[in-house]
Amino acid sequence: MIRPATHADLEQIERLIQPYIADFAISHEGEEKFSSATILKLLDTQQVHYYVYEQNEKILGIIAYKEPAHLVHFFVDTSVQKQGIGRKLWNSVVAELQENITVISVNSSCYAQPIYQKFGFKAVSEVIEAHGLRFVMMQKNTTA
Repeated sequence: MIRPATHADLEQIERLIQPYIADFAISHEGEEKFSSATILKLLDTQQVHYYVYEQNEKILGIIAYKEPAHLVHFFVDTSVQKQGIGRKLWNSVVAELQENITVISVNSSCYAQPIYQKFGFKAVSEVIEAHGLRFVMMQKNTTA
């Protein structure tokens, strides 16, 4: 089931994100972008829409975007990848966004770049190292 994330989900969200931090972070500054405090701030920000995929009271995936349409978190538990959870999360956000916007953006880890390409994203930058993170800026045109 996909539902909005709450503060009560923080521990499970942290656990789910933890294996991916090394794909992004190149310094302590980057690691802080995935801290409890940062996640709580996202949950409390009105312009951020944060969702979890939950099954049997366990969070198996998360997706969050900042208005108008920039993905800030999109992770699936490593133990359940390639089972359609990411696709379900993605489809739910696209359905929510598609009526109002023409471009969705994301700062993708190099590891996740092929996954975003499967969802129709295209790289719009080379690899960037900034604010303690290593990423590629990507965009998807929703009108095509």
